[in-house]
Amino acid sequence: MNEERSSKKKLIANIIFFLIVIIVLGVIIFNINDINEIINHTKTAKIGYLIIAVVLVLIHMTLTNLSLYAIQSKVENSLPFWPTMHIANTEHLFNAITPFSSGGQPIQAYYLIKNGLSGDESMSVLVVNFIVYQFILTIFSTTGLIIYFSRIYETISQYAFIIVVGFVINTIILVGLILVATVDGFKRLLRGFFRLLGKIKFLNKPMTKLEEKTFTFVERFQKGAKYLLSNKKILFDIILLRVIDLIVFYSIPVFIFSALHVEVADVWFVIFMTAFSCTFMLWVPTPGASGGVEWAFTMLFVEVIANSSVVVTTMLFWRGITYFLPLILGFFSYLIIRRRSETVCE
Repeated sequence: MNEERSSKKKLIANIIFFLIVIIVLGVIIFNINDINEIINHTKTAKIGYLIIAVVLVLIHMTLTNLSLYAIQSKVENSLPFWPTMHIANTEHLFNAITPFSSGGQPIQAYYLIKNGLSGDESMSVLVVNFIVYQFILTIFSTTGLIIYFSRIYETISQYAFIIVVGFVINTIILVGLILVATVDGFKRLLRGFFRLLGKIKFLNKPMTKLEEKTFTFVERFQKGAKYLLSNKKILFDIILLRVIDLIVFYSIPVFIFSALHVEVADVWFVIFMTAFSCTFMLWVPTPGASGGVEWAFTMLFVEVIANSSVVVTTMLFWRGITYFLPLILGFFSYLIIRRRSETVCE
């Protein structure tokens, strides 16, 4: 009961923080841009292209959720299709309302365990899912940098350090997760760390207990992670899902630009520029990296498309479709899986 209250309080606090950030961001955007021009662009937008953009984000969400389902279906206590899809879908809500987009995996772990997976199984599933995603994302972004390096540098040379920082952070996260999930020496490193702290007299007993629990958990977690990562078929399936997912998701601005009567000459350039604006701003400590992503998208495209009001309108449509729509659908999944979990526990 106390745990349930605590989680509700955290959710409410995150929602309040999220709303404050969004309101402030909205005020800033509309203060530095001509709102009448944005309204005019919105009125003349081609609805058909916007519908395609909405369909693409729904496909993106489905592919993302299928990736988690495909991985967890291989563990011993695997869950049925629909509960897993709803648990996966909660990521779109909790990543959107928590700083650093950090809330998705904890809530998924909580409900995976509540619905039947063990702690090490849920951690193995989530970490493997994230490792594959981060790996494909890093390869995808690096490919874009190589292909369009000179053009990107000409466009945003004054902001090149941001790409470097984002690239380094993403790479460090990827390498760290691979080490935690696969390297046996990590267990010994943890054991040595706890024993070092245990030399402090009043920490000796708690560190001894923590060492035993942590070592066993990490050992079982690594066993599960190695099993999943060594399963070539499932690995191929989720890599394929992730590649298609990234192309689908980052191509959405192409259709929004078309809706606003802007001819896109190089589709892949728009796809990779959109990827940069998302992936290299994840270190911004706001819900869903709000503010950072909008700024990066605007700065990247305003140099390519001379009309800044068109770029801002595109950005607003893009964030509305790819950020707020998944957030709302994620909220409904959260309500469904929370009710199901309460029924399971009874």
